[in-house]
Amino acid sequence: MFDKEFQKLFDLANKKNIDKFDFILSSNKSLSIKVFRQEIENFTSSDQIGLGVRVINGKKVGYAYTEKFDEESFAGMLEEALENSRIIEDEEEIKLQDFEDIEKKIKIYYPELEEIPIKDKKNLAMQLESIPLSYDKRVIAVPYAIYGDSIRFIKIANSEGLNKEYKTNGAYSFAYCLARGENMNKSGNYMDNSHKFSEINSKKIGETAAQRALDLLGAKNIESGKYPVIFHHDEAATMLQTFASIFSAKKVQEGQSLLRGKLEQEIANNKVNIIDDALYEKGFGTRPFDGEGYPSQRTELIKHGVLNSYIHNTITAKKAATKSTGNASRSYKGSVGVSSSNMFFLKGNKKKQDLYKMAPKSIEIVSLAGMHSGCNPISGDFSLSAEGFVCDKDGRKYPIQNFTISGNFLSMLQKVTAIADDLELNSNNFGSPSLLVEELDISG
Repeated sequence: MFDKEFQKLFDLANKKNIDKFDFILSSNKSLSIKVFRQEIENFTSSDQIGLGVRVINGKKVGYAYTEKFDEESFAGMLEEALENSRIIEDEEEIKLQDFEDIEKKIKIYYPELEEIPIKDKKNLAMQLESIPLSYDKRVIAVPYAIYGDSIRFIKIANSEGLNKEYKTNGAYSFAYCLARGENMNKSGNYMDNSHKFSEINSKKIGETAAQRALDLLGAKNIESGKYPVIFHHDEAATMLQTFASIFSAKKVQEGQSLLRGKLEQEIANNKVNIIDDALYEKGFGTRPFDGEGYPSQRTELIKHGVLNSYIHNTITAKKAATKSTGNASRSYKGSVGVSSSNMFFLKGNKKKQDLYKMAPKSIEIVSLAGMHSGCNPISGDFSLSAEGFVCDKDGRKYPIQNFTISGNFLSMLQKVTAIADDLELNSNNFGSPSLLVEELDISG
C-alpha cells in the first residue's frame, strides 16, 4: 500500500540531494460506541493518517510531518526537516539500515472483524449495560458501557533499502458499574480485548463488572500496619505499567531510572521474571517490527531476579555498545523514542487460592487510585489509595476501604514470595498474574 506515494517521496528526496532519510506512515481507523440508558450516548468514527520524515544531516537530525498527501506537501515536509536538521543543537550518530525480517509468522490482522455490521456492535454495547443491571438489583447504574475497535496500518521505508509494512486490528468492550448497599456505593469494572468479535463475551464482561462492585459493598476500615499483600493480577499489571519506564535505556542514559548501573545485578526475588515480548501471540502490542523497522523480539528484562536487559532502540543501543531490542517508538508527528510492546510478569506455578494459604492474614488489593500523583517512577516510591479485602488462608473474608498502600517498587519486587498462574494483559499491553508480597505498609 502507498507504494506510489513513497516512490514520489524518494524522488523528491533525491532531487533535494538528501542522502539519508526514513519515512513512517501511520493510518488509524477507529470506532467507539457508548451506551447509557439503552440509548447510544456517543458514536465516534474517526480516520487519521499522517506521514513523518527523519532526515540525517551528518550528526544532525531533523523531523517534520504532513497530513496532506500531495507533491507540494511532501516537498514542504522535506524542506522543513532539512531546515530543522540545520538549526538543531543536539547531535546523534544514527545509522540507517535495511533491517532483516522476523522469522516467526504472527497473525495480528483479522479481516472478518471489519465485516461485522454496525448494528451488531451497537447491540453488544447495549448488552454491556443491560446485563449488569439485570444481574442484581443492587446494581443501580452502568455509567460506562463501551464497545470499540480499530484498524492500524504502519509503513516504514528508508534510504538504505528498507521497506516494510503491517496491518493490525482489534476490538475491546468495557463495562463500569455502580452498586448500592447500606450507606455506600461501590464501583466495579471489567474490560476484554480480542481480534475476533465472536470472542467478546458481553455476559462475562457485564457480570464480572457487576460482581466486582457488589463484592466491595459493606467495606470496613482497617488498622494501620505492615501486612502481607496479594495484588490481584489487574493491579499488579497497573503497578508494572506505572513503573515500566525504569526499563527504558533512554531513561537510564538520562539518569532518570532507578535501574541505572544495576545491569546484571539481582534486583528482585529469584521467582520474578519480567518480559517484553513484541511477538506474544495474545498481546495487542504484537508487531513484526518497531518504529525504526527493526525486527521485533522477546526480551528478558528480569530473569530469575537478575536485571538482564533494558529496552533499546538503535540509538540507545549504540550508546551502550549493545544491540537494539526492537523497542523504538515513533508516531508520524514525533521523534524516535523507546517504549514497551507487551510487558508482563511471567506466570508462576501457583493457583490463586494457594496465595491465600501462604499467609495467615493478608490484604488483597483489587483497586488502586492516584497512580499519577502517588507514584514516582524515578525513585520507585509509591503511596496509593486502595480498596480490597482482608483475607485468611481460605480466601477473602470481608472488603476494606479508605486505606493507603505505600512502598517502593524495587523493594516490592524483592519481597515477591509467590506468583500465581492467572496471567492477563490489560488494554495497555501490560500484564501480570496475581502476586504475593511479603510485606507492605498499610495506612488505615
